[in-house]
Amino acid sequence: MDKYNANEALNVQLGQAGYDIIGSGETVNQTSNPGVTWVAITVLTGSTDDGKNSTGSITATSVDTDVWDSLSTVAVPTGTTIYGRWSVVTTASSDIAIAYRG
Repeated sequence: MDKYNANEALNVQLGQAGYDIIGSGETVNQTSNPGVTWVAITVLTGSTDDGKNSTGSITATSVDTDVWDSLSTVAVPTGTTIYGRWSVVTTASSDIAIAYRG
């Protein structure tokens, strides 16, 4: 197993391993990306707009539900980043997000 100093570990955690753009109604998962977990999700385009704020819906499967809950169609304000460790991330129809690998 690799060992990282505190700075390196923080960089890996914050998505220095890359990212995936998740388009409208699309999914990223470990089946097509073996060994990858996603540590942060930012909603870029939301389809729900109340006239003041737009939100996008995210569904994600936690790699450890004792630490992080899985998300089931959670409304996330556009531009907001959520953190955790997920093995599957899905956007709702008309929503776009960026998921950072870690």
